[in-house]
Amino acid sequence: MRIQLPAVGQSYRHADLPLSAQTTKNWFPEVNTETNVTVSLQPYFGTELVFETPVAGADRGMTYFGGGVLKVTGNKLYAKNLLLEPVTEIGTISGTDYCDFAASSDYLVIVTSGYAYKWDGAFLTTIGDVDLETPNTVAYLNNQWIYQGDDNRFGVSDAGDPTSINGINYATAESGGSALLRVYVFNQLVYLFCQGFIETWWNSGSGNPPFDRVEGGIAQTGLGAPWSVAHNDNYIYFVGDDAMVYQMAGSQVRPVSTIPLSQTFQGYAEIFTARGFCFTRSGQNFYQVNAGGSTWLFNENSGAWSEVTIGTDERQCPITSHLRVANVNFVADGGKVLQLTNDATYNGEAVIRERVTGKISGETLGAEYIGRPIFMSRCEIIIKGVPPLGAAPQIMLSWSDDAGYTWSNERMLTCGELGNYTFKAVAHQLGRFYERVFRIRVSDEWACSIHRMSADIDVGN
Repeated sequence: MRIQLPAVGQSYRHADLPLSAQTTKNWFPEVNTETNVTVSLQPYFGTELVFETPVAGADRGMTYFGGGVLKVTGNKLYAKNLLLEPVTEIGTISGTDYCDFAASSDYLVIVTSGYAYKWDGAFLTTIGDVDLETPNTVAYLNNQWIYQGDDNRFGVSDAGDPTSINGINYATAESGGSALLRVYVFNQLVYLFCQGFIETWWNSGSGNPPFDRVEGGIAQTGLGAPWSVAHNDNYIYFVGDDAMVYQMAGSQVRPVSTIPLSQTFQGYAEIFTARGFCFTRSGQNFYQVNAGGSTWLFNENSGAWSEVTIGTDERQCPITSHLRVANVNFVADGGKVLQLTNDATYNGEAVIRERVTGKISGETLGAEYIGRPIFMSRCEIIIKGVPPLGAAPQIMLSWSDDAGYTWSNERMLTCGELGNYTFKAVAHQLGRFYERVFRIRVSDEWACSIHRMSADIDVGN
């Protein structure tokens, strides 16, 4: 009989492998929006270099202001007009932590490691108001800058002037004594992300400060990683203090991590340093987060997770910040600023795409087949994409009959063209098993997509 194999799906590698060994790496599941059915694995995006700062160092964030990209690499602030050369050094940014940015049309404020700076397009100056407490994050709403302060407090600047902070314009997160880790603005609301809860405030325009807490605007979910907070047009995303990934709208919070992903995050020695960002490409919204030496990608449209690596050694993707300008997605890797492309490589470096499928067994075929052996004579994989020039594309296929603990030798399959950039890879004589998962790997510089996998089988007694 001919059956469909579960080739398309998300990363769902459970700690108990017999439950699920599924892995999706450098692909992501795409859903048909009309039927809400996941129909293919699409390739994660490539990158190409746009510019590089003169001095290498850790990426501490970037933003867009005054017609150019501003980037902090190491302890230096650089500016780059995307139409003109060269990269210009603006000045020194103290500390080593990630930087937070908040801008009006006139001023950009940079906050990091307890320091605050103002950039007006000509001069970089330190904000030295005696009433400014040691800020680590900053936000902007209705012509006022909101600074994270000391002892769970936040302070609000005078209107239009980020350097003027009145001591009476401070307030405290009211729902508990846990530390305030991030001030954040989304959809005209101020979010106070604390270790044990999240409070929502609005700009009432009266009082000191002119902000009031939203009635009922409290979520009993704490923040675990200050720099994991990011948003798109629809939601805020963040890593919680319980090592789960959450999606938030208004004061409504819901987890989007799967059980295996939560198990993975809880196994990390440190989640406080996790860094995340949102981006939109190919009509889909994504949240990408680096944590524990790995990079995870959430596709908001399909609700599915996958993994991102670079290089043939499959190391962690080094992208740590993102900026969208004029429909271009810029990302930062140390002192490099790159843009997302449809290329098959990471700035010229190869990537390995991998899919470990869902399990096929007698049980998955139906109750009458439980415990019976399966004989597989043939399987085929349908792939689409523009192959490398001058060579027929190839994929590597292996399988495991013990839930992913051990694997067969890899078979190199040459893909035959079916037309319209559609290819078929075929394997024969696949033996006998009681349960099996397949592993598909692509190492060619080929941004291919997987659409389906089927097999010819017989079921024994």
